[in-house]
Amino acid sequence: MVSPRDRLVLALPVMVLALTVFAVPVMALGPNGLPRHRRLSAQLAAQRAENLRLRRQLVRLRAELEAFSSDPRARERAVREGIGWVRPDEVVVEVPPRHGR
Repeated sequence: MVSPRDRLVLALPVMVLALTVFAVPVMALGPNGLPRHRRLSAQLAAQRAENLRLRRQLVRLRAELEAFSSDPRARERAVREGIGWVRPDEVVVEVPPRHGR
């Protein structure tokens, strides 16, 4: 005859196994399981792409800053393009856009 203690020792692993067989699929397919993992993976990929874009922009801006601090022609070009600066001895000719093309 099996004692109650032996039944408990045998029943406990069976209950844990039964709970696991039910709980794991529920957790994996629930809102905090695979769908959340996919959503977070997509966010991570988008964030990495944004970081790469910003890293490239940072390299470009650092090169531009280096040019501004070491090359007077780069500063002049930036001022001319930015605010339309012209030298006193230069003549500005504005050409109206063509219509009807």
